Amino acid sequence: MAAALAASASAPAWAIYKIVAPDGSVTFSDVPPSSTQGKKVETLNAHGAAQAAEANDLAALPAALRQAVRKYPVTLYTTPQCDACDAARDFLQQRGVPFSEKTVTTNADIQAYKAQSGGSDRLPLLTIGSTRLPPGFRSSNWATALDAAGYPKSSELPRGYVRPAPTPLAPPSAPRHDTAHKPASAPAQPPVLPPPNPNAPKGFQF
Repeated sequence: MAAALAASASAPAWAIYKIVAPDGSVTFSDVPPSSTQGKKVETLNAHGAAQAAEANDLAALPAALRQAVRKYPVTLYTTPQCDACDAARDFLQQRGVPFSEKTVTTNADIQAYKAQSGGSDRLPLLTIGSTRLPPGFRSSNWATALDAAGYPKSSELPRGYVRPAPTPLAPPSAPRHDTAHKPASAPAQPPVLPPPNPNAPKGFQF
């Protein structure tokens, strides 16, 4: 109940939902669909831009594939302008393996990747559950590991399935704001000496 309330509270009052049915038909509604199984749903914001809200929940997957995803989630680590990474991605897509993709582009990504890969700087890298395969794409090795994890040998993804967008391995941190900012203090003024005392002994001043 709390999750449902949080979801409804976060939805803007002006949200319009674009719903693409499995047969390709499109409908628009200001009420979110009660069931998203097999449907592609986009939330249109006030500027007409689509926000990702794909119906890729586990309940929509066949039983064998759903069990494999739950027990052994697949993560692919890639970097831009990498032919082997492109081949690895195509291999997983053609086999119908749901996977999350982490990109390695920044220095922070590289450091996080070295920790994840055991110090290797070679890509791509595939993890299946807690198992980390050797870095580099080898279709035969990857196929054997996916077979052992229970993934079907050919795609069983429902029609309309949309793969999640790649995300950085190390998301950028939020900018820090110094709430205790203090203005620079003015330079100290030299002390003002009293006027000379004509009655003071020579060499003294009070």
